[in-house]
Amino acid sequence: MKFPQQHITKLTQSLGKVIGTIITFGIMFPMFVIYQVGVLITKEFSKTRETSVESKIHPKNTKAIRDDFGYPVRIKR
Repeated sequence: MKFPQQHITKLTQSLGKVIGTIITFGIMFPMFVIYQVGVLITKEFSKTRETSVESKIHPKNTKAIRDDFGYPVRIKR
């Protein structure tokens, strides 16, 4: 008894759909989600980076005058 070719074609197509769905939602979708979470985390870290002391703008005439050792200099009047 010969099995009809039409049933083999339908079986192959249904197996292809199942395998494609498993690959898409089982492998590709989680990889995409993990990648996007990583992108969001790195953006948050880049927004909250620390600012160095040298880049801060100090208001005028508010710095104490200090000598080489870091002690305040007394102004003689």
